[in-house]
Amino acid sequence: MIYVSTHPFFHKLAVSPAVSPSLQVAQPPEIIMVADLPKQPSSQQGKKAEYAESLFDYLFAAMIDTLRTGGDQGPRNEELLAETVRAIGFDVGYRLAESTVQGRVLPADALEVNVMKFICKEFWIEIFKKQIDKLQTNNQGVFVLRDSKFRWLAPFTADDEATRRAAATVLNFPCGLIKGALENLGIISTVQAEVAPAVPSCSFTIKIKRSGGSAVNSAYASSNSRT
Repeated sequence: MIYVSTHPFFHKLAVSPAVSPSLQVAQPPEIIMVADLPKQPSSQQGKKAEYAESLFDYLFAAMIDTLRTGGDQGPRNEELLAETVRAIGFDVGYRLAESTVQGRVLPADALEVNVMKFICKEFWIEIFKKQIDKLQTNNQGVFVLRDSKFRWLAPFTADDEATRRAAATVLNFPCGLIKGALENLGIISTVQAEVAPAVPSCSFTIKIKRSGGSAVNSAYASSNSRT
């Protein structure tokens, strides 16, 4: 079996310079709990699933390592690395949401909350085989998604500033995943990640950009009408 922690990427990250400060976000004020989402029951996975997850994790680490070194263009600085990883995550999230949402019709009432619950449950399970542990909102377009055991942060066992900076680099990809998925569902947003004091716990703060009218675009509405 391939173990992600042996990949040199994780050792390089431990001594990397600080990442973009945009990832260090403060907790939104006056957060009101929407739901403590129930735990997804665990099930024993076959060896093929374990190999596939390990291989994906290894390739994910190798991708960021390659993007960091920059190939013929030379090493990327942390800001450019963050933008590139987010852009790749956005494309993956946009496409994955399109396939995951097929056959589902999200209730029109409290649409933003229902879309977020979809991200926390079906979308997250599709990628990480578990759902988000907690969803919170201030009912003003700000949502916080908390994952107490985020799989891609599992190799970062030390509890120090260098480890949190390295973890923040990894979190650029799921930030892109969430933003891409939401945009596919017609919700324009900004997504920022924060590493919790106890790694591998982390949170994602989503701020919806409202321009008036329904949050769901006509393309999503028409796709639902065909299902």
